[in-house]
Amino acid sequence: MTQSSTSTILLVDDNPKNLDILKCYLQPQNYNVCAVTCGEKALKVLEKVNVDLILLDIIMPGIDGYQICKILKSTPRYAHIPIIFVTAKVEPEDLRKGLSLGAIDYITKPVNEDVVIARVKCQLAQAQQLKLERDLMKKEHKMAELGKLVADITHEVASPLGIMMLSIDHIQEQTLTIRKAFEQRCLDKNAFADYMEKLTKSLNLCKTNSVRASEIMLSFKEVAIDQCSQRLIEFDLLNYVENILATLKPKLRYSGHEVSLDIEKDLIIKTYPGALSQVITNLINNSLMHAFKENQVGEISIIASVANNQVFLRYSDNGIGMTETQQQQAFNKFYTTKAGEGGSGLGLAICKELIEDTLEGTISIESEVGSGTVFIITFKKDNELD
Repeated sequence: MTQSSTSTILLVDDNPKNLDILKCYLQPQNYNVCAVTCGEKALKVLEKVNVDLILLDIIMPGIDGYQICKILKSTPRYAHIPIIFVTAKVEPEDLRKGLSLGAIDYITKPVNEDVVIARVKCQLAQAQQLKLERDLMKKEHKMAELGKLVADITHEVASPLGIMMLSIDHIQEQTLTIRKAFEQRCLDKNAFADYMEKLTKSLNLCKTNSVRASEIMLSFKEVAIDQCSQRLIEFDLLNYVENILATLKPKLRYSGHEVSLDIEKDLIIKTYPGALSQVITNLINNSLMHAFKENQVGEISIIASVANNQVFLRYSDNGIGMTETQQQQAFNKFYTTKAGEGGSGLGLAICKELIEDTLEGTISIESEVGSGTVFIITFKKDNELD
């Protein structure tokens, strides 16, 4: 299947004849074409259809093309969609205004078929390339984080396994001693009672640590599988966040910082757990790297509630906070205050993309220097496949 056969183009022009001409040019190229005669209808179409490119007239009654462009570029859900103005307004000031609002190209009226097809193909190819680069960057970051997680989990599981090995060795030694005493008919009641007490303690210790190791691995397995896939499933939000924290337990324990949860029990949501897991993991890693002063015992809080089919998640830390400039740039790719110290500048940028694109939600920052940072996240409680 070619790229063009999977691309959807939205045409917006108040003149039906212009729409017919554009459709006549584009439909033979196997594009999926939607056409509307005003800005209000365009916004309604965008709520229901995933659009890859918009060809937009400027002069229209009601909401004109400039206003539509401004609305779309200021709306996270639609800001990535490239917009080409199709218009007779070609004065330099018109071009400057359109480009400053976020349009990527102009096609002048009356339109030429070859020009329309060439411009459309060019912009769709660039959009596809940008999408591939974003997806690759997210995958690389995800795999790097999973690699760190594997190292932490390996260290965490080694402790209970080590205790179990010592307990088993001790049981074997004691059993060998008791067996020899039994074979030599010199086993007394007190020695056997002492052996049984030690055996019971060792077995209990093995059981406790096997359960601990099993819980760690199950939490890691669930989170790792979700992060490597895009499964839309129902799950208990509190239990799932607890699983995420279990995988981060080694890092949290080493840092000394504490995480508290305030999420109601039996809160079942239907969304993409892998995306949610990566968001929470990235936020915690961001706090651990940037928020807390040396030797500070930091506090992280995650609170979640539901209203009108929306999950409201409040993530906060009591760290050093952020300046206005830092807040404005926090979601920009490769922006970091820890360059050269392990900060990639991708954690929050990926959070924003996952929340807006996958979870169909929003994220914002509230912070003051010296007073910690709060991230307010909203997303659908019951998502559905497109």
